[in-house]
Amino acid sequence: NGPKIADGFYKYLYRKKPSAVADTFRPDTRESAQALHVAVSMLRSEGVSVKRWVPFIHMERRDEG
Repeated sequence: NGPKIADGFYKYLYRKKPSAVADTFRPDTRESAQALHVAVSMLRSEGVSVKRWVPFIHMERRDEG
């Protein structure tokens, strides 16, 4: 299920949102937790066993400063 998770994750991050640079699109990595949630939700909606989607977690990195 890793490929399905990765596909859903990157589709969400790279959805069409204009960047400051003309004709380019950049992922908003601040939305990575939401992207993972969306990808896992797609698997769950397909009835995939909890054992197949539970290993995918988001761990936030906090900059010290």
